[in-house]
Amino acid sequence: MATYKNRPKTFLGRLSQASRAMRTCFDAELKTLDLTLARGRLMLHLVSASHVVTQAELSDVLDVEHPTIVRLLDGLEQSGHVERQPLPGDRRAKSVVLTAEGQVIGERVLRMTDTLSDRLLAGIAPADIDVAERVLVALSDNIARAFGEETEQEPAA
Repeated sequence: MATYKNRPKTFLGRLSQASRAMRTCFDAELKTLDLTLARGRLMLHLVSASHVVTQAELSDVLDVEHPTIVRLLDGLEQSGHVERQPLPGDRRAKSVVLTAEGQVIGERVLRMTDTLSDRLLAGIAPADIDVAERVLVALSDNIARAFGEETEQEPAA
């Protein structure tokens, strides 16, 4: 069991440190493309998608509120990377597509992500990565369950 004295050396402490460091690495690489981490993640999703992507989907995938997606898309639209288009059959929904320039930048983000991922995972056995992935999935499930339990226990207003 973790105690106050060894907390920074615990799995969760190291996971938190690694997550922050990884975000810092990706953010630094994306700055070379004049993108923020949030915009880079959005571009990565768009360039990888094989279907029509809506603003609502981007909000869900990136786990941000709708106004945040709108601001991100406003910036990417102003820089000429994306366009919002009406979605046939739903006047309220908008699809988001990469422009020709956005496609080029998106592919650069994809290559950069692959290269950086290879560098960060260098020397780690694939079997260890598989175990770590299973642990992270279980941890995420436990967090969701714990959050759900806390939410259920809150008294109704």
